[in-house]
Amino acid sequence: MRKVFFAFLKYYLFWVLFFTALKVFFVVYNYHAVSGLPSADFWGIFSHGIIMDLSVAGYFSMMPGLIFSLGFVFTSRFSSYLIKYYTLAVLIFLTVLGLSDAGVYPAWGSRLNAQLLMYLETPGGIYASMSWWQLILFPVLWGGIVWLGFWSFTRLLPAWKMAKFRLQWWGIPVMLVLTAALIIPIRGGFDRAPLNHSKVYFSDHLEANQFAYNYFWNFMSDVMKNKKAQVEVNYMSDEEAEAILKAHDKVGLKAPQIIQPVVGKPTNVVVVLLESFSNKVIEPLGGLPNVTPRLNEFCKEGIAFNSFYSTGNRSDKGISALIGGRPSDMSRTTVLAFPDKMSKLDYFPKYFADRGYNMSFYYGGDVNFYNTRAVMIQSGIDKIVSKTDFPFELALKQKWGVPDEYLYARMFEDLKQEKEPFFSIVYNISSHEPFDVPNYNKFPGVEKADRYLNVASYADSCLGVFIDSLRQTPMWDHTLVVITADHTSLEPGPTNITEPATYRIPLILLGGVVKQSFISDRFGNHNDLAPMLVKQMGWEHKPDLLSKDFLVDDSYAFYFRGEGWGFMSPEMGWFMNTETRKQDFFYNYAPAKTDSVMNFAKAYVQYLHDGHLQQEK
Repeated sequence: MRKVFFAFLKYYLFWVLFFTALKVFFVVYNYHAVSGLPSADFWGIFSHGIIMDLSVAGYFSMMPGLIFSLGFVFTSRFSSYLIKYYTLAVLIFLTVLGLSDAGVYPAWGSRLNAQLLMYLETPGGIYASMSWWQLILFPVLWGGIVWLGFWSFTRLLPAWKMAKFRLQWWGIPVMLVLTAALIIPIRGGFDRAPLNHSKVYFSDHLEANQFAYNYFWNFMSDVMKNKKAQVEVNYMSDEEAEAILKAHDKVGLKAPQIIQPVVGKPTNVVVVLLESFSNKVIEPLGGLPNVTPRLNEFCKEGIAFNSFYSTGNRSDKGISALIGGRPSDMSRTTVLAFPDKMSKLDYFPKYFADRGYNMSFYYGGDVNFYNTRAVMIQSGIDKIVSKTDFPFELALKQKWGVPDEYLYARMFEDLKQEKEPFFSIVYNISSHEPFDVPNYNKFPGVEKADRYLNVASYADSCLGVFIDSLRQTPMWDHTLVVITADHTSLEPGPTNITEPATYRIPLILLGGVVKQSFISDRFGNHNDLAPMLVKQMGWEHKPDLLSKDFLVDDSYAFYFRGEGWGFMSPEMGWFMNTETRKQDFFYNYAPAKTDSVMNFAKAYVQYLHDGHLQQEK
């Protein structure tokens, strides 16, 4: 009885030590993100995070606990080998998740979550996001960690030794009680509330709190949340939120005309969607000098907006908001994960398709990623060009597909032959991780920030050539070019995942129909582009309380993450962490207006997460 009891405790201890070791690995692999933390926070990552490690160790000890309780009464040999190979299988699974968790953190700015499930639908995207050294390192580390973990287990609990254990029948209830007692660490203690993220939070530095999480606990918690039809928000009733938004809706106000169509000629529209592009690399928008000289020129030549925001931090969120008019919310997935429900979206391109425009979409990667093909078809685009439409050798030049220079060249040749008017979107891939553009070394450093600056510069130069080519054609005089991005990148730093700069993306209007040149301070989001542009074309846009013509309506922007939401306006800006109920203000220029602005912001978030709206997802 005593041997079985101690074997069970050793088994539980094994998983605690395994998760602690994986946490050490995570910290070392992503050390750059926490290198500036005080020493107390490093200790806190382990001392405060241990509660989640104990919880997950309890989950994976439940089945062996039942085997210890019953199996060793009847067949010790079979039970010992059952535990052994159960442990091996779990080790294989947990190591894959653990390595994935460490690998995605630099790009996602968050621990492994339910978004992984969408990537698994198109695994080519996972491959394309990994650098060559990661492709080599991952299987080596996977094999090494599994081998070391299993070796440690077999030394701690040798199967041949456990095969000699015998449990008397009267020991069954004792072992069952011990197994049932695992519910205590699983729930995080004796408190009435079960374990949640708040129990791990200990620092003012978000990164320290994130590093304290157990990756499997965080992943499964997020998966379970995403099974719900909606993210629950309880600031006020849905009816009250709707009434507040309606009171702020500037119905009937007309925005200044910033687009000047050529009389007798419909305006062509070219939308350039830049991958992972941030204002941090565009000098006139507050970014670094000499990284994107062509975009710098375009800001001065046309109309640029320095407070335009993505509503999320991944491509599906950007596409959903920009093309589908559906802003991100606090759920990990977007409506793009549910193709049968995408028909309810108010698609931006559809306004042009319904008016006889010739519609096209150009993308250098896999157009099936994030259900992009379905999005484009439902939005009225009938011509889709992706990497499968290019020579095979071009599609292999970058991990994600066709480099920008070839993508833009193909698009330009097609547009020269395209019947006008046309609406065309080009979505580049060269600035996507792993930042591997061939034969371009303006920023030759090997650090991730240097490699990002290099691909941003390359993407800028290719876009410049494309715009220069368009200028030489007769179509330029009656064409509008809209340059924006799907989301930003954490590079080149030093912003973190909750700061506004991590979500501030370019919006530049250029072309023969743009006669003015200025930089606007108006705040807007992805989903605000369609109402503004449709009205500039002289058409009516479908009423939408979540989107606005940001040239005339209230000036504000939101961005959303799984753990909370950010709000930006001329008066004030903050990030509200819904897990800890902590609100961090970035600035507050009008304290007297705090209550009214806060009330509006909460009404927007409430309405966005309203049940009937969530049924779209």
